[in-house]
This record gives sequence, C-alpha cells and structure tokens, in this order.
Amino acid sequence: MRKILKGRWIIFSVWLIATIVLTAIQPDVNAILRERGQQGTSSKSPSVVADKMLKKIDAGKGTNNLIVFYDKNKISKAEMEKIGDCLDKIRESKSELGISNVIDPIHTPEAKSSLLSKDGTTLMVSFKLDKKGKEIDDIQKQFDARLKHSPVDYYLSGEDFINNDYLKVSQAGVERSAALTVIFILVVLVIVFRSVVTPLVSLAAVAFSYLCSMGIAAQLIDKAGFPVTSLTQMLLVLILFGIGTDYNILLFNRFREELSHGHPIDEAIVRTYRTAGKTIAYSIVTVFIAFLALIFSESPIYRSGVVVVIGVTILLLEILTLTPFIMKVLGTKLFWPSKNAGGHKPNRYWGKASFIAVKHPIITVTLILLIIAPALIFHQEKLNFDTVGELGNQYPSSKAINLVAEHFGKGQSMPAEVVIENGKAMDNNASMAVIGNITQRLKKIDGVGKVSSVTRPEGKKMEDFYIDKQMITVTDGLSQTQDGVDQINAGLKTAQEKLGSADFSKVNDMVDGTAKLENGMAALTTGLEKIQNGIGNGSDQPETLANGIATIEKNLSQMSSGISTLSANYGKMQAGYAEMGKNYQQAAQALLGVKSAIAQMQTLVAALGQSTPSVQRDRNYLALSQMTDRLSSSLKQITPEGINTLNSNYNETTAGFKTANANLSKMAGGLSQMADGLKKTETGLGQASDGIGKIVTNMNDVTKGLGQMKSGQQQLASGLSGFKQFGDKLSDVNRGLKQISDGLGKTNDYLAQLKTEKTFHIPKEALANKDFKKAMETYMSDDRKVTKLTVVLSDDPYSNQALDTIDKINNTAAAGLKGTVLSKADSGTAGTSATTNDMNHILSRDLAKSTVIVTISVLLVLMLVIRSFWPPIFITASLVGAYYTAMFVINSIFLGMLGYEGLKRCG
Repeated sequence: MRKILKGRWIIFSVWLIATIVLTAIQPDVNAILRERGQQGTSSKSPSVVADKMLKKIDAGKGTNNLIVFYDKNKISKAEMEKIGDCLDKIRESKSELGISNVIDPIHTPEAKSSLLSKDGTTLMVSFKLDKKGKEIDDIQKQFDARLKHSPVDYYLSGEDFINNDYLKVSQAGVERSAALTVIFILVVLVIVFRSVVTPLVSLAAVAFSYLCSMGIAAQLIDKAGFPVTSLTQMLLVLILFGIGTDYNILLFNRFREELSHGHPIDEAIVRTYRTAGKTIAYSIVTVFIAFLALIFSESPIYRSGVVVVIGVTILLLEILTLTPFIMKVLGTKLFWPSKNAGGHKPNRYWGKASFIAVKHPIITVTLILLIIAPALIFHQEKLNFDTVGELGNQYPSSKAINLVAEHFGKGQSMPAEVVIENGKAMDNNASMAVIGNITQRLKKIDGVGKVSSVTRPEGKKMEDFYIDKQMITVTDGLSQTQDGVDQINAGLKTAQEKLGSADFSKVNDMVDGTAKLENGMAALTTGLEKIQNGIGNGSDQPETLANGIATIEKNLSQMSSGISTLSANYGKMQAGYAEMGKNYQQAAQALLGVKSAIAQMQTLVAALGQSTPSVQRDRNYLALSQMTDRLSSSLKQITPEGINTLNSNYNETTAGFKTANANLSKMAGGLSQMADGLKKTETGLGQASDGIGKIVTNMNDVTKGLGQMKSGQQQLASGLSGFKQFGDKLSDVNRGLKQISDGLGKTNDYLAQLKTEKTFHIPKEALANKDFKKAMETYMSDDRKVTKLTVVLSDDPYSNQALDTIDKINNTAAAGLKGTVLSKADSGTAGTSATTNDMNHILSRDLAKSTVIVTISVLLVLMLVIRSFWPPIFITASLVGAYYTAMFVINSIFLGMLGYEGLKRCG
C-alpha cells in the first residue's frame, strides 16, 4: 500500500488515460444490440430448432412484421382504395425497403377473412423484412414516406419494430436508473458523512471503474461476440454504483476512525486497508463468483450478466489503487464541511437487538423460521417476458399489437407455428392422415382458438377428405350396390330356371334325322335320275311310271308336311334361344360389374386399415376383409374372356339357326316344285323328262341344304352344351351373390359406425388437385419434408396460460407422431409464445443452477474467512431465507398491484 501511495500520481494518470481512451473508442453497444437482436434462448432451445425448420418452408430472409391500418368508424370503400394505392407504392419499393412476402387483403382476396377484422375497423398487412444492416428508425422513415397519404391511422409492428422500441425504452431506463442511482447515493452519503466532498469523490471513483469496465466489455461484445442484452448496461450501473458506494462508505468510515486516533494520513490509509481492505476483497470475491456462475447459464440474458465480473474486477483495482490516491490527496478535507473527524458512534438499537439475540438464541431462531417459512413454502418464481405489456400503449409497435389483439383476438397477432420435419416427403395419404390427426388433436386443446395446416388450409375441415364424410357416400353406395346385387341374383335365378327347364336332348336326334333325310334325298335323287333316263329311252311302261310317280307325290306331300312342322319348331327354338341369349348376356355383364364392385370394396377395406391402424384389430373388420377376399376368389372364373367365348358359341348357334331355317325354306320350295313336276308327269309323260329334270335339280339343292342344315344343327348342339355348363355355373354364382349381399349388409352396418371417425384420408388423384397444391406450397417445404401447423392461441401470447398451452401443444404433437409413419420425424413449436416459454424454462433452470453455485461459493468463502464450520452454515441459511422472503414480499406486492389494476378495469 505504501508503494501505491508513493506512485499515486502515476496511478491516477494511468486511470485517467485508460478511462478517456476506452470511452473514446468504445463501440455503440445499443447499435450492436439492435443489429444482433436480443436473444433470450440458446441455439439448442426447441423454439430455435423449430424456427430453423420453419425457414425451410419460408426461405425468404428477414423477420415477420406488420402494418396495421385502423379507423375506429370502420374503413370505408374509398379509404380502402387509397390504402391500396399506398400498398402499391410499398410493393413497388420492395427491393429498396428490403421486404418480401407481402400479403394484404386487397391484393390477396383469399386472405381477407384473416387480415380484415369482422367489424371492418382494422386491416393487417404482413411482410418479411430484411434490414440489410440498416437501422429500424431509418426503415421507419422510408415506410412513412410511402404511407403519408394513408386516409387512416397506421402503425408498423412486429419483431423488429417491437425490439427497436423496447431497446429505446431500455436505454432510457438505463439513463433514468443511472440518474436515480446517483441522486440516491448522493443523498445517502450526505446523510451518513454530512459532507459534500465525500459523496462526489465516491461517485467519481466508481465512475472511473464503470467507464473502464464498460469500455472493455464493449470491445469484447464487438470483437469477441460477448453476450449482450438490454440489461447489460443497467446491470453494470446498478451493481457497480451499489457495491462501489458500499465499499467506499466502509473504507471512508474506517479511514475517519483511524484519523480520529491521531494517526497520520499515510498510516491511517495503511491501517484502513489492513483491516477493512481484506473484508472488501472477500466481499468482492463472493460477488465475482456469483456472477461468474452465470457463464454456465443456457440463456443469453443471464450470460450477459457475466459483464459484472469485469466490473467488480475493475472496481477491486480501483479500490486498491485510486481510492488510496483520493484519501492521500484530500486527507481530512475528504469530509468537508463536517468537522467531526471521529468514527461512528455505537448504535443503541443494533446493540440492544444483538443483546437479545445472544441472550435468547432459540426464541430468535424460531421467530426467524416463522417469518421465512411462508416464503419458503409459498414462493413461486414468476418471470415476465411481456415486451408488449412493458411498452404499454405509448409506442406504435405495441399499440398495433394491442389493436390486433382487440379486433382479431389476442393470439392472432402472434400465432404459434408447430413444425414437423421428416426424412421422407410427406405428400402422401399416410403422412397427411397423421398431420390431419395432429391438427384435430391440437384444436381440442384448451387455450387453442384455431389451427390451420395443409389438411385445413383456412382453419376449417375439408369435409370431403375425412373418413366420416366419405363413409356417408360409401355406405349409400354400398346400400345401392346391395340392392343391385339382389336384383341380379333374382334375374340370374330366373335365367337359371329357364335354362334348367329347356330340353336340348332332342337336338342330337334332330341332327341324326336330318342326316337320314339327307341320305334319303340323295337316294330319291338317284331314283329320279334313273326315271328320267328311262323316260328318255322311250320306255313303254307308262302305267308303272304313273303308279311310281303317284307314290312319290304322296311321299313328297308327307315330307313337305314334316319339313313345315320342323321349320315351325325351329322358329320357336330360335325365338326362345334369342330370348335366352339376351338374359344370359345381361347376367354376364352384371356379374362382371359385381366382380368390379367387390375389387373396389377390397381396395376400400385395405385403405381403411391403413388410415386407421386401430381398426385392423377389430373382429368385424377382419371378418369383412376375409369375406371380400372369398367373394373375389369365387368370381375369379368370371372373366371377360370367358364371356367372349360364350358369346362366340352363341353367335355360331344363332348362325346355325338362321342357316337351318333358310335351308328349310328352300327345301319346302323345292318339294313344292317337285310336286308340280310330278303332276305334270302324271298329265303327260311327254313332258315327264323335263319335269323330272327340274325335280332332280331341285333335289340336289335340297340335299345340299340338308347338309348345311345338319352342320348348323351340329353347331347348335355344341353351343347348347356350353349353355348347360353356363347354367351349372349360374348356381354357384347365385350362392356367391347371396354371400355378397349378406357381406354388403354387414359391411354397411360396420362402416356406418365409422361415420364419426375424423381421420383425414385423401385419394391419390386429389394430391394433384390445383387448390390442394396451393395448400402444400403454403404449409410445406418444396421437397415436402417439412410442414407447419399455424396455431392461434385464445390467450395473450405472453400470459402464463399461453405458456402452459405451448407445453400441451408440444406434448400433443410429439404423441401424435408416435407409432405412425412419421414416428421418426422431429417436431417443435416456433413463435413468440414458444420462445417465451423456452425462456421461462431456461431461466428457471439457470436461476436454480446459479442459486446452488452461489450458495456453495458463499459458504466456502465464509468458511475460509471465519475458519469455522457452523457459523458459515447459519449465515448462508439466513441469506437464503432472506432472499426468498424478499422475493415472496415483492411478488405479493406485484400480484396485489395486478389485482388492484384488475379491479379498476372491471369497474
């Protein structure tokens, strides 16, 4: 100390130069803070991670902000047009202003319901702002120049503008706090020392330490990325001036006592530091450790408090070097105009209190425990981050938020964003179903007003994409299908009965008869040829010939009658066959339709199982699935190819009928001509040869027709054998149709239970829908691996209720992903409430952590100083109790004030 006193002027010069230089080159901390922004959470906080994922959807640079237009009498149509003109100027200057993603209800009509209040008084315009190194005040002027002709009041708000106003408030608060601190210290020091010089000198000494500390801290903040918040300067001012003044009072009092003992100035200074100096050093060490513990904090807000470590270190150097210089230079003049150079006199109050405490220690400790017990039991750490609330309604940015809260709802101004990131694209039904389910679950949370997502682009359900709505259509369709199947079954029964009653056993006999007829006709033709030859040779036995001709004529008459009967029966068979063919073709097409319906039902059942995994364990669902599989298997043989084969047989048979009828007609004509020829033969054998010649010619045609008719009959027999097999199959089909009808009934009953199922289900073709693509572009990233759900809270985004809701939202989103196709996806919540909630959790953990570290540090320092065990424990315990008691009292007063304000607002 004596060396310090000898080199006092050099030390003072160093302090003076260091203070001037550090102050002159000190960077603007407030400008750095405005550029960086104030971070309240760490980079690993859920809200920060979610915000990074969110930027993959909205890749534009900058932060989200608002322009709020307001007219208490409702914005008129003319005013709306003028506002549109102002917004046109804003859009034309997008690059100059550094804005993007401008959305307003005038240029984006589909967003009108979200951006124009129901009462028509408030209009919002959202945009993304990239400051590009510019000050917010300068950007505000650029906006003002383009909005100066606005017909209504307007306010700029959002993250950037609120933070800018808050920093202004904080800076003004620092200046006010510094002024009030100085005034308060001056008053206290004047009262204690009854001197004018002592307070001024004490403040000047502390000012040196503050200016040097702030200069060093500013360089670290600018060059080394040292954490900085709006509290940095305020903390340094309050701590340094508070404890610096305290230490100076202790030193100056001790110095005055030593002077009162008659010691010279140098000796008094040495004795002062020999006794009080050690106490001050230990005291500074505890403060040093307490604030150094903040380096382990997660929150940048608390970590920025480490700047106090720099301050108390510089303060210790100031107390050890600059304060002795002041004492040496001023001496007894330090206490001018007071002439009392003695130390402080014993205080009767403190003496009596100490006496009672020592005499009745148990009673004293009991009273202390009774005092601090309520604080320890009922104390709750309440942290408040309501930036808008702290700003009040005096600043444009906060006024805009309050207007939005009043006319749109408190949560509309600062919605939360739930973000989900998956390793694979989510533009498929399985992923959409999970997102839709989470959306529905979030909507049910108390405190959530509205949820918008890719499955609910405007916050409303797209009814056609939910199973409950789809089931109505499906069950109606299944009812109609069941009715149709019953009708088909009835029709096929009739067809089967007709096929069963038809007797085709005589067809083969008819083929045999036709063959014999063909042979007889051939023999008859041969005989006639011989007769013709006989007549041509001049035979002289006309009577014999006449008798033969008469016999032939009789046989021909019988044959003509038989052929007429055969032709009539063929006509009836052909008509019945045509009717049967018509019925069978209708039945065949109906069976193909049933087979297609069963295949679609299989697809629907499979889709239902995928979209609602819990259904896969339901007995009714499993029975339904097995039944559709069996029905599909039973109809496997009914194919278009098989139907085509039957059609081919039917066509061949039809052709055979036509050929047979045509030939029968020819045969009837030929026999008629034969009869006419024979009559001519009877009247004149002279003409017999010519007549018989015509008969022979016609007989050849008849024989040829009989051959063709036999071929047609053979085709008919072949086709009819196919119909017999078809009739047998109809019996199996009818049994299958009965099962189908029963299965459809059970299916319909089961699916009717799903009319309350709210699961999202979107068909593949709907994913390519133009409107749905817009929703995906809004709520999903370009690669479709990230999606967001916008959640509007019912409560004030800064309120404790909103913070509790954020925790519920995070838990619900995480639970909604478990056990699904998105089970490996990451999720989180971004937004003001989410950030505030993270800050609350982080600061609570940091506070608990710091309290433990500081308590242990104080205990160790006390043990080192006192060199005992129990006294430090009792002292530390009393300090902890005093802390919680003070915080309990402060919170109680705060809540009381809130209650009073609440009563006033309620009337």
